[in-house]
Amino acid sequence: MMYAHLALAAFVQQVRPGGGKFDALFQSLGGAFRDNASHAHDAVVALEVIVVAAVVGALAWPSIKRRRDARAEAEALARLAKERGLDAADVALLSSLAAHGKTSPYLAAKHLDVFERAVAAELETRAPTTAVREGDIFDSTHRLRERLGFGTRDRYQAILTTRELTPGLPVAVSGMRTEVAEVTEAFFALVVPRRPEVAPGVKLALDIVHQDEARYYVACALLAAEPRPEGWRLVFEHDEHPARTQRRRFVRVHAHGPATVHYGGEHGARGGPPATVRGSLIDVSVGGAAIRTDAQIEGRTHARVTFTLGAEEFHDVEATVLGCEGPPEGPFRLRIEFVRLSPDTLQKFGAAIAHASGRSVRAPPVDPTAEPADL
Repeated sequence: MMYAHLALAAFVQQVRPGGGKFDALFQSLGGAFRDNASHAHDAVVALEVIVVAAVVGALAWPSIKRRRDARAEAEALARLAKERGLDAADVALLSSLAAHGKTSPYLAAKHLDVFERAVAAELETRAPTTAVREGDIFDSTHRLRERLGFGTRDRYQAILTTRELTPGLPVAVSGMRTEVAEVTEAFFALVVPRRPEVAPGVKLALDIVHQDEARYYVACALLAAEPRPEGWRLVFEHDEHPARTQRRRFVRVHAHGPATVHYGGEHGARGGPPATVRGSLIDVSVGGAAIRTDAQIEGRTHARVTFTLGAEEFHDVEATVLGCEGPPEGPFRLRIEFVRLSPDTLQKFGAAIAHASGRSVRAPPVDPTAEPADL
């Protein structure tokens, strides 16, 4: 206390008269301290109490905030479980998946990209299998996927893993064209007229066309080749990182100007803390954009993007990171795909791109029953 008193007195003595309102204030304070030592002592004590309280509060706040956030997230998860009809086994599995994915159960339940990473982290510890039995981890995970609403995907939404394939998608393998026949959490299968000349365990390259959205190149280990009356049933292990080549359906124009990408936290991205990357537009279309950045963002990350195109401003547009390429030291070319655009945003995009390109712009059809994105 003595040192605090001396420091404060020294500070007051250093204030020179005639230095403005603050000088006059401190001179007045200095006079008060000189005129009444007991008052000065009380003031210093009060100041020390305030400083100590501020320091204690600053040190305790992160812990208080973590507990408050954890309580709020637990309550949000309970509401979501009730809305989705999750039972105790579903919630326990979700917690296990989240632990393997190093995220929280709530974020895994809310964001598909976080869910897929958690599932991949959990199931990669399991031995490959060609059989799924009722109640096993693969069956339970599929049930959880359906209940969370991740089992049905929009035809324009990018595929994050081969677990998201659907029967009927065109596939080419070893020079043969066929379709996806079956998809489970453990494997996917297709039927071909002849058996490839490879042994189980060897990876085969497959070319998959996903509706009008993109072409995917995957490398999957062959788990089994089973004879069928119509040919051979090939069973493949999943590929968690399909290489995607966009089938451009939209006019793409060169663009300039700043762009801001928010991800993490409620936006997904492994459920990590919120982060912001700033960059500049390279080009843009109704389907997505390319942005020059100095920081790298992992592919499949869910994000929201803010930028200006012509006279139109677009705020917090929902997007998925398709890739982020560049030398280790940067800069990087960040490729994003817009998802769940509202009808109003689609109209704005169409008008802005048409004005920039001088061409008419075709936007993807909007499902009138779908809930518009909160943009």
